[in-house]
Amino acid sequence: MAFQNVKSILSIRSPLSSWKLLLVAATFSRPRFRIIWQTLLRPFVRNREIQIRYWCVRRYLRVFLRNSDLSSDFQATLELCARDSYRLDRGFHPDLVIDGGGNVGLFTLRVAAMESSAERPPRFVIYEPLPHNSNQCKRHLEINQVTAEIVNACLGGTRRSIPFYCREAIDSSFDPTKPYDKVVDMPVHLLKDAMGSYAAQRILIKLDIEGMEVEALSALLPSEDRPVYVVGELHDVSINAPKMEQLFEDHNWSYEFGTVAGDQCLFRACSPAALPLLASMASAKRAAPGVRSVQTV
Repeated sequence: MAFQNVKSILSIRSPLSSWKLLLVAATFSRPRFRIIWQTLLRPFVRNREIQIRYWCVRRYLRVFLRNSDLSSDFQATLELCARDSYRLDRGFHPDLVIDGGGNVGLFTLRVAAMESSAERPPRFVIYEPLPHNSNQCKRHLEINQVTAEIVNACLGGTRRSIPFYCREAIDSSFDPTKPYDKVVDMPVHLLKDAMGSYAAQRILIKLDIEGMEVEALSALLPSEDRPVYVVGELHDVSINAPKMEQLFEDHNWSYEFGTVAGDQCLFRACSPAALPLLASMASAKRAAPGVRSVQTV
């Protein structure tokens, strides 16, 4: 188990929940002793779930790890409950948040906690294709008293219906080359559809949409001049990073890419109108991952 993971798990300000997460982590990092970890976890399993309580910015939140999707739920919890993997800038204060690839709602919960002292909370719109994820998302929102619109669809660059290959919670995608449980036709919406007619002045967008990032942003940037802050995961970096870099430069957006792992990396970007509101983007790098200044792992 990596030291960084242990440090993150111990930081959630709930000793019992940290113990549960350490046991879950051990089942994957030390599979030789899995029967021991599962035995120690058993008292904490209720209705085939493990409840986790964690401190997030200004408040405690509760979520549930599903036995059926334990690996996916643990990874999401590590990234968005124990850590702020997207490195959100807390000074932006959006009034509209679009969570593309919402999974079980952990990104939305983090932003809601960040904005919990705001006089008027943001409006949240979550796009999640898988019904069993969106149902869990709804449950997480309800128990943490967060209101959001949940849409069972994907985000992209053109309105259409495309095959979506269903796997474990965070592994479903448009890629037919990996083993999958079933395939469904999934509607694709534009980011403009997600924004709707809401008169937002500051927009935060998270994109974890399995390779549709460039086309979704390509449809948005030419007509958007409001303060917009985008964080996300870029898939197929070797192909898509140069395209995304060119897109941002064509529209004078500031952007930066994170470390490449496999063929994926995190990225952040903002519109010209948003830059003065984002202190963390003031020194944003302007290099495509793996091309000039970003290290690979």
